[in-house]
Amino acid sequence: MFGFHKPKMYRSLEGCCICRAKSSSSRFTDSKRYEKDFQSCFGLHETRSGDICNACVLLVKRWKKLPAGSKKNWNHVVDARAGPSLKTTLKPKKVKTLSGSRIKSNQINKLQKEFKRHSESEGGALPARIT
Repeated sequence: MFGFHKPKMYRSLEGCCICRAKSSSSRFTDSKRYEKDFQSCFGLHETRSGDICNACVLLVKRWKKLPAGSKKNWNHVVDARAGPSLKTTLKPKKVKTLSGSRIKSNQINKLQKEFKRHSESEGGALPARIT
């Protein structure tokens, strides 16, 4: 009754060739059908091929419906799901205090300066415990 068909694929080992997502709630498909539009739609300077997630397919279809002469592209999507970027690795980490509340790194610097100023004014004596 139903002919053989390719099974639905919700995970990709290499990830989407556009956004690099490795899993999706929607399917991955082969990108051959959409590759000719990648350069204009996503502002790519190189050719890409492989599996493409349905979210990126929908972006290509939306791009095709734009009025002629439109300069809009979805360049911000390219490699967006590739993993941790430089921005996230340079972000200051939050430190947990003894009381369990979190303090940001800039607050720690302020506290250190205040502690240093306070200890210098008392002759360098360190308090028994900081809370």
